[in-house]
Amino acid sequence: MVPRLVIFLFGLLSTGYSISVNGQLSPYSGACGDETAMTFEDWREWTKVTPNPVISKGHSDNWVGVYVDDVAKATYLAVTGPYPECARIVKPVYTDASGTDVQRITVMVKMSPGYDPQDNDWWYGMYDAAGKSAIKQGQLSGCIICHRQAADTDYLFSKEVVQGTKE
Repeated sequence: MVPRLVIFLFGLLSTGYSISVNGQLSPYSGACGDETAMTFEDWREWTKVTPNPVISKGHSDNWVGVYVDDVAKATYLAVTGPYPECARIVKPVYTDASGTDVQRITVMVKMSPGYDPQDNDWWYGMYDAAGKSAIKQGQLSGCIICHRQAADTDYLFSKEVVQGTKE
């Protein structure tokens, strides 16, 4: 029995499918890692795009900042797209305009082609302030609907953010 199970699993994985931690089949097993195991504890070490918190209409009119990792930095600052695979963007959501107390962070990761092709292969997440525990994550329809409005910059509102930092 064991050899058949091993052969079945090997065959399954060789077709591009993966098995998530909840036992469900997923057609995604990309280079950016297992989406159920992502953490963002180092986000404060990334490039801070916004010198001061800004109000984000898409994040319930909360004060936010924008941080980009090294993979996303050049594309974000150039206000272009598409983003390279594994690019990561974090928006800390602050309690007020001082930007000293983080309530939670929101995250976008550009996944490998095929993750969500109809929405440019972006993965979304909401995490605790430390970036360690996911509150929700994946193909989040609320995030997708809003970010589709920024299709010209690969689903990111970088044009508004970068322009705002120059004023």
